[in-house]
Amino acid sequence: MEVTKIKLTLFIYIGLLITTGYLINSFFQFSPNFNEYRGEIWFLAFISFTLGFKDVREIIKPLLNVKFIYKPSAYLYIIISLVIPYLLLLICVHYEILLDESFIFNYKYGQWPTAGWSVYLRSGILTPIWEEFFFRGFLLFFLIKYTKPFLAISTTSILFALFHPQFWIITLAAGVLFSITAYKTNSLIPSLLSHSLWNLFMTSLFL
Repeated sequence: MEVTKIKLTLFIYIGLLITTGYLINSFFQFSPNFNEYRGEIWFLAFISFTLGFKDVREIIKPLLNVKFIYKPSAYLYIIISLVIPYLLLLICVHYEILLDESFIFNYKYGQWPTAGWSVYLRSGILTPIWEEFFFRGFLLFFLIKYTKPFLAISTTSILFALFHPQFWIITLAAGVLFSITAYKTNSLIPSLLSHSLWNLFMTSLFL
């Protein structure tokens, strides 16, 4: 009975996130002047829901530990999770495969807009926090309770890639590596650091 209650609570949590995300996107389609604040508003909504559900907090809270600093392997995971996606990016752009054509064109010819501080804030801090909390924190470790780690990692990584269709293959690889990092270190901090550094690198590279 208790397990069923927890599952119901978590489905409600996911439903609220999906509904809120849809409403926020719909609102900013009609109010483009405030579009630059969409990321911040979504982040606040996500954190509010995440902190508001006890069952979700109980999954994420133990993962916010720094025990990984005593494990040399954790630093290796961080490095690998940055190097492999970068090499994959170079290969895909060079051979013009597996990436959206506009993405490749903008990469090669520098047709990206100039980034302000708000873009770096969203990409380097806010986005990594909420995506790691949800995909590698809540979703990954919830699934691990009921499935094998391989299936949990695969599922969360595929869903993560679907959130970034323009460069899905790179995000899929990064998602797998971030998930392995979180699982092996039993902490979200290493994958969060990797995710933040990767996003800051991509923002600097393209914008």
